[in-house]
Amino acid sequence: MHKEVISDIIETGLKYADEVEVALLTSESVSIEMKRSVPAYAGESFGTALIIRVIDSGRIGSSGTSTIADWRVCLDSAVSSAHLAEPVPWGGLPDPVSLKGGSLSYDSAVKTDPDIAHTFCNRLLEGASVYPEAEVVGGGAGLSLGSVILANSCGICYEEDHSSVSASLETIAGQSTGFEYDRSYSLDIDPFEIGRRAAELAQTSQHGVPIETGIYDLLLSPMAFAGLCASLLSSALNGRSVHMGRSFLAEKLGEVIGAEHLSVIDDPFYPGGLGSGRFDAEGVPTRENILIEDGVLKSFIYDLKTAYRFGKESTGNAQRGGLGGGVTIGMHNMVFCGETMQEPGEGRCISINDVIGAHTANPLTGDFSVEVQNAFIMEDGVVQEPVRKAMIAGNIFDMFGQMTGMGRTPRRVGSVIVPAVRIDGMRLVG
Repeated sequence: MHKEVISDIIETGLKYADEVEVALLTSESVSIEMKRSVPAYAGESFGTALIIRVIDSGRIGSSGTSTIADWRVCLDSAVSSAHLAEPVPWGGLPDPVSLKGGSLSYDSAVKTDPDIAHTFCNRLLEGASVYPEAEVVGGGAGLSLGSVILANSCGICYEEDHSSVSASLETIAGQSTGFEYDRSYSLDIDPFEIGRRAAELAQTSQHGVPIETGIYDLLLSPMAFAGLCASLLSSALNGRSVHMGRSFLAEKLGEVIGAEHLSVIDDPFYPGGLGSGRFDAEGVPTRENILIEDGVLKSFIYDLKTAYRFGKESTGNAQRGGLGGGVTIGMHNMVFCGETMQEPGEGRCISINDVIGAHTANPLTGDFSVEVQNAFIMEDGVVQEPVRKAMIAGNIFDMFGQMTGMGRTPRRVGSVIVPAVRIDGMRLVG
């Protein structure tokens, strides 16, 4: 039925525009939220989004609706917005190609079953009980399923399914807090370990010692490194930002911007990656994009509109921006990798589990100042004592050149895959 409606939309849309693109997204989810250790909310949701985009003489218009039956109104809105748009360089929507394999971020074993979410919550609490000084503040678990059908007037009709499983817990012990979470497309997350780790962080962070302001070697956990760097680096590698002069990396293609063993790859095929997929939001087949190789900036990422405007090629990085139908540029799975350098925990360093305030970093210069959370003084990989309060300040792009250690075990933090990372010579404010 849905494909028949999509076919009708394209056929009708071609009467008013040169090209038509239709995306139909469906979703369902269940979740349980806890306050302290008691379930406070349980809910389920179902959603549908129909997004229509038309292109006429280089003028692009889009619109969306949550009611499929209203597709004619949605199409009219897209056509009207195209008539009001300024023309841009445009080389056409992609033609169909053969896509190998099935959905890359979907597990048929995942069901939107509230009993599974309830079991996960119980396991979170069991894990937290390992550290009795820590009290549960809140947390929860959720499961979701989704699908997308993408079709255009050039003959594309691609389908892909997605699944998601998540759990998190927040704890407190005295004045110290702890937080841990995990998210996967399959049922491979361990809620007991999530709860145990959240409670451990709170309990062991108590009675922190003050630390003097100075230059220190830091060991950033995957969560801390991803929180500090991923969003800003993704923005800096965005082709639109680069060509509009809004990226620190705009003039640095081919230059060394990081440690010689640092590589960053946008990998849409990464096993278990939450952003894995065979095609992007415009129907362009995805591909592995090497962004930084051995410390050298190699490439940027593009959607079709940006690529046509600046004489480049789409890298398959178009993403949907919501019901409005607009397309943005984004990563699939940002993978930080390279040879393991100095063992991350060797010698004396400050281990940091998470940071607060990374969103305040300057996206143009890379300057940042953030508060550290659950920080510990370490000697040769052994925790000595917790740090009471501290902030780190510096420049994210300079920081890439100060990387001297990378762990052997990467962790999935959302759509970022990164191990623990050691950064030497960072300013820490006590």
